[in-house]
Amino acid sequence: MRMPRSFSLLSMFCAGLILGGAGVGIAATIRGSSIFSDVPEGAFFDEAVGEMYSVGVIQGYSNGNFGPNDFVTRGQIAVLMKRLRDDIRGSGGAQSSSTQSSSSSSSSSSSSSSTSSSSSSSSTAPNEFGAFRFSSTTFSLPEAVSALTVSVERQGGSKGAVTVKYSVKAGTATAGEDFVAVDQSVLSFKDGETRRNFTVSLKDDLLAEGSETVLLELSAPTAGASLGSPSAATLTVLDNEAPSSGSSSSNSSASSQSSGAGTLGLSALAYEVRENSAAATITVVRTGGSTGQVGVTYATSNKTAIAGAEYTATNGTLTFASGETSKTFSVPILDDTSVDGKKSLTLTLSAPSGGALLGTFTSPLNIADDEIGTFGSGSFMFGKSEFDGTEGTGIATITVNRVGGTLHTVSVSYSTSNGTAAPGLDYTSTSGTLTFAPGEQSKTFTIPITKDSLNDSGEYFTVSLSAPTAGTQLETPSTAQVNVYE
Repeated sequence: MRMPRSFSLLSMFCAGLILGGAGVGIAATIRGSSIFSDVPEGAFFDEAVGEMYSVGVIQGYSNGNFGPNDFVTRGQIAVLMKRLRDDIRGSGGAQSSSTQSSSSSSSSSSSSSSTSSSSSSSSTAPNEFGAFRFSSTTFSLPEAVSALTVSVERQGGSKGAVTVKYSVKAGTATAGEDFVAVDQSVLSFKDGETRRNFTVSLKDDLLAEGSETVLLELSAPTAGASLGSPSAATLTVLDNEAPSSGSSSSNSSASSQSSGAGTLGLSALAYEVRENSAAATITVVRTGGSTGQVGVTYATSNKTAIAGAEYTATNGTLTFASGETSKTFSVPILDDTSVDGKKSLTLTLSAPSGGALLGTFTSPLNIADDEIGTFGSGSFMFGKSEFDGTEGTGIATITVNRVGGTLHTVSVSYSTSNGTAAPGLDYTSTSGTLTFAPGEQSKTFTIPITKDSLNDSGEYFTVSLSAPTAGTQLETPSTAQVNVYE
């Protein structure tokens, strides 16, 4: 039985609260709008959807949508409420299943097992010094996201200063190529402290190798503390290359070589265009060198936008003469009168020639429904309120999004400021300006992280946006915390 439409938003909000309760212990690392084209960027549930996706609770539909306004039945709400109640009572944490494809019967079964697990654990006296555990046995993250922040919980007690070791090991993923391995690094908990974080750093490559796994383990608790359950977890790294991509492999082998011919890449991580625009203009930039003539192939492919209905399929080759650093191509947009929300297609670069390398080779192009709201120059906000930087990778990558419209060329400034991390010792003070061309929706900048010999993991500094131009504004979060880990 479907609920009346007026109940839809309330139902989804309740579901979001419950999923958030089940997923306690993992900091948000990505936004739902970066995964699902039908999740509005900056919506109140945007960060929650991304967080639940990263721990494997939300999988979405097979067509790549999330369905934020889909109906929820009274039976499903009852199951979600029961799961929340069981989790509060101390059950084993989030279920790693798709909330959108599981049936009520399987949900009830999962809830029953959680209840019995809770009853069993409650019969054992809690350790006053605490027991260390992960929030889930499974996590997942797209390969293109540079890091996952994992929380280690101290449950049952928090007496005294204690430590626990964590390791990040190879499953089917290869250490050094797909992720940064960690061998028994120490997390220190102060008296009364119940949660500490560590970062798993991922390395994006151009190989079509399928999803791979990384193993997370806790060990060696001290000072009377113990290991809880789960003390081991699996991170699945979701491959972002098409299985048939032959050019990715050849380019990957060349990526370690320097090239005076330069690197060819899309100018932004995401683009947006009005539905009633004639075409989207996409810029390809050449960086790191401009010697000689080079070329690159471009193409479009369907996501939720369908060629022939929302846009015209486009492909071709861009040729850069010696010294040229920028070229554009156009994607024709087809307007309709339907109120059908944002649609998305994928832009892909491949087959660089003339000795050039391939940089950012795939980005979404979002088509904004002109029947809904206005479309202006937009506002700026960080992709999330917390980012992570590790001494191992040497950088923190910060994402800035342009929301609410992408008309005109606009810019915004950024700068770092002190927290507990010290400039020059833990990171390099950084400031600058990001310029967004018309249609560009998301960009990044990096902050150098300094490697030292001190055991000072967990320090932080802040980064802020300021001085938006051409009538744009700042949206929350316009200040973010950057956590520095060993």
